[in-house]
Amino acid sequence: MKDNNPIDRKRSSGGMADIGTKEDGAIEQMIKIGKRLIILKERSIYEFMMADDIDPERTNIMLPNNIHKLLIDQGSESEMVSKVFLTANTLFNKGKFDENIDVPKVLNLVLDLIQELAILESEIKNYLEKEEEVSAEYESKRGKPVSYSIPSIGNAKNRCTTIFQKADHIEQTLMKIITIFYPNDGLTQQSHFPKLSEIIKGKYGEKDSFTEFLESTLDFMKLIRNLRNALDHQLKGVEIYDFELAANSDVLAPSIEFDFKGSKLERQSLSEFLKMLIPNYIHICELTIVHLAGSNFIPTLMQQAIKEIPEDKRRNKFVKYSFWSAMGVGGYYDQ
Repeated sequence: MKDNNPIDRKRSSGGMADIGTKEDGAIEQMIKIGKRLIILKERSIYEFMMADDIDPERTNIMLPNNIHKLLIDQGSESEMVSKVFLTANTLFNKGKFDENIDVPKVLNLVLDLIQELAILESEIKNYLEKEEEVSAEYESKRGKPVSYSIPSIGNAKNRCTTIFQKADHIEQTLMKIITIFYPNDGLTQQSHFPKLSEIIKGKYGEKDSFTEFLESTLDFMKLIRNLRNALDHQLKGVEIYDFELAANSDVLAPSIEFDFKGSKLERQSLSEFLKMLIPNYIHICELTIVHLAGSNFIPTLMQQAIKEIPEDKRRNKFVKYSFWSAMGVGGYYDQ
């Protein structure tokens, strides 16, 4: 037992804590993941720590009794947070899976996953804002007696390289999660969805819903991986065009064109292409989580399955899936 010295008295005393700011909204949930306490607010997620978590030997009396750290500036109101993290938190209940599946590790990786998604979303937003800013500046000068110049992003290709590097991290984090459920099937963090798809097909059959879902993702995942590799290594086959002046005096917005290792994009608007990345990744992350849970939970005597929650019964409008049991009228959705 520790002596009743000043640091012990300080650490053992009660107190209050304000988590975040008023702009974050109300606290919606306090989620325990292993030894971590996660505070979910309407517009943010924080990790809450006690001084003894950081300094268990009680060597620093100046350390505050409690500390909170912002993990992401999105919370329960965010479609991304809800469809990915809250869906995982709803489904990955430790009692429903074999003890060899490290559920806290899975949920910690899902927290990493939404942070990766938020970084990608921020990079895309920064590019879109820059393109809009440059376009608006050009439009404001049109027709004025100034020397003629067309707008320019200036570093569009470098920006795209960064964006697709960030996008590649999402598949890597997904693979880290997947290998926890399938540790003996030759999958690693560096594996990709085509290999995963073949393994899942071998396990559950080509008509299985997990197999069919993965096959539906392959073109997109392969396209993003190939884009990342081509841009990263400055390979032929990818073109990022800045603003261009056409022969008829029209100014063409930035565009992308790609043909590499079986992945092909006809020349199209760069901004419109980038806008579809986050919705696609949210969908893929959400349904990967749903299928991992559905394919690996331990059946019980009570009829149980993962089902889509009717809209009028959802605790969170974006969390669409939960475990369902045949209890009562319409069954029970474990949210």
